[in-house]
Amino acid sequence: MVLQSQFREYLPVLLLVALVVAVSIATPKEMLAERDPMAGQSLVGHTEAHTAPQLACEVDGPLANGSEESTIRSFSLTAKPVEWQFTSAGYVNAWTYDGAVPGPLLCVNVGDWLEVTLTNELSVPVSFHLHLRATSNDSFNPTEVVPGGVGIYYFEAEQAGTYLYHDLVNGNEGLGKGLHGALIVRDGVTEADHEIVVIMGEYQPEYHPGTYAATINGFAFPWLPMWQFEQGEQVRVHLLNAGPSEEHTFHVHGHRWLDGGEGRPIDNKFLSPHSAVHHPSVEAPEGFVGLSSALADDVAVFDIEMGAAGEWMYHCHVYDHINAGMMGHLSVEEVH
Repeated sequence: MVLQSQFREYLPVLLLVALVVAVSIATPKEMLAERDPMAGQSLVGHTEAHTAPQLACEVDGPLANGSEESTIRSFSLTAKPVEWQFTSAGYVNAWTYDGAVPGPLLCVNVGDWLEVTLTNELSVPVSFHLHLRATSNDSFNPTEVVPGGVGIYYFEAEQAGTYLYHDLVNGNEGLGKGLHGALIVRDGVTEADHEIVVIMGEYQPEYHPGTYAATINGFAFPWLPMWQFEQGEQVRVHLLNAGPSEEHTFHVHGHRWLDGGEGRPIDNKFLSPHSAVHHPSVEAPEGFVGLSSALADDVAVFDIEMGAAGEWMYHCHVYDHINAGMMGHLSVEEVH
């Protein structure tokens, strides 16, 4: 009886594992187009022979760190509504930066200034928020950009790291409807063989009536990116939780990595919702229970060595989130 009870408990996970294997068999890798390294339905990682690291984004021009004058990196974003297809039969009416969830991956060097021109094509005010030092010039960094308006934002990239950018004027609704993306601030050469950016989040009924899905980079199973690497490669993971209201714990089967804070190997990384870490003043959605004694921040960067060849899963280790779509496929190929 105990075995039967345990089997029933894990039956949903076993069924999802079987479905992942079936999808990977039914969809040959050569039929999956390599596109944006954050996009769904794509093959990401080691897709061709390479001698230099394959990075998630490149910075044009020399490093600004240590120079007398900072380099200004200019970006243009448009906030617009999109009917966003996040899985084979799932759509949400999303608010987006540049028509996608998440928005474009931005990349600068330490010491650079970001100039972000935001055009608003939504019917509500929007903004661009980033946890970097903003210019003190009152002509820039407006609190909101009205519908049909244009705003210019300046931030200084003083510290290397990975940051979530997002709308702030609409509180959690902006995050929940899709107005978020990632920024990587580099300091020197990245030594990993590959980089992947993983933004965890959810589509909540409060913002998308009739829909609940747990997502990575805006997509849910079976549309999550298929990761492919070769045995022995070092993969740098930029892991973020956009929330807006749930904790997630990132897990990769068959692999472990070094926890930067504790110095021990782990195979799970807990992340709190962005608003719970950085914006406690933002009203939490109904039913949200924050783990105030265990907030582990909303961003983590770590390296995984692809040591175990085979077919594996990556997913959130909260079973409800697995069932809601936060599960993808990892292939590690032997080197002959």
